[in-house]
Amino acid sequence: MFENIKSGWKLGSAIRKLVFTDKKLFLFPIIAGIIIIVETVAIFGSFLLLNNYNSYIDILLVFLYYIVVYFTSVYILIAMFISFRDFGKKQPVSISKAMSETSKYLLLIFEWALFESIVTMIIRAIEQRLGPIGATIFGFAASMAMGVATAFAIPVIVDKRTGPISTLKESTTFIIKNFGKTFGGLVYTELYSIMFVIAGVLILVASIFVILPSYFVVGVSVALIGLIILVFGSLLGYILSNIYRFVLYDYMNGGKLPSGITEDMVNSSIKKRRQRGGTGGMFGGSGGGFVSQ
Repeated sequence: MFENIKSGWKLGSAIRKLVFTDKKLFLFPIIAGIIIIVETVAIFGSFLLLNNYNSYIDILLVFLYYIVVYFTSVYILIAMFISFRDFGKKQPVSISKAMSETSKYLLLIFEWALFESIVTMIIRAIEQRLGPIGATIFGFAASMAMGVATAFAIPVIVDKRTGPISTLKESTTFIIKNFGKTFGGLVYTELYSIMFVIAGVLILVASIFVILPSYFVVGVSVALIGLIILVFGSLLGYILSNIYRFVLYDYMNGGKLPSGITEDMVNSSIKKRRQRGGTGGMFGGSGGGFVSQ
């Protein structure tokens, strides 16, 4: 077991080095974050200015917000995927060109954003009918299941140009066929970024005790450093986990591996699911709904 996880860590480490080689990948989540903040302020700011608190308008507003945010997130992720692929082929493209190429998928991105928004609204509606504990458990389980089932949705949309349902089935089928010892690599990327996140949180907490004795400027400076480290850790985790999945998807579909990552390194971290007369197994039937990254 530990050898399997160790193999995954080696792959995760190689991907980390690859990401730091192409540092413009860090700009994609930063751009997405800025745009989403602007969208949030614009949507909810406009709502507050209208002073309209009709419950149906509230629901419509939240639904619109989900669509806008999911659309932005998927658009930026596809652009990052395109940029990463070209970098791996020794044909680096600019961020503007990656964004431009992503515009070819506008309709598919909108359909996917609409699909995710509907699913999210359904999950939230069910949560409201449950007690606090039940809502927490159900919300966590549903979010995890949706995250797993859609783990490879981005490359599927780019390569297959499929609608939401077909994309979900393709992503789920890919997991069923190829899921195995990838856990180590995913754990590595998460732990690596979590170290920065924890450090940032600890520094932020420490800044409170610095501010209290009236060392305001020093305390704010310490808090700012903690916030920067926290944001960096979050960005790093976002990038590493997505690039990890992009590498696995391309390799398992016959693509070439980027520089610094060998076939032995990937093969030692992946074990295809054994076939036993069907496509079921630990995830259930092929393409069947949301499964339980």
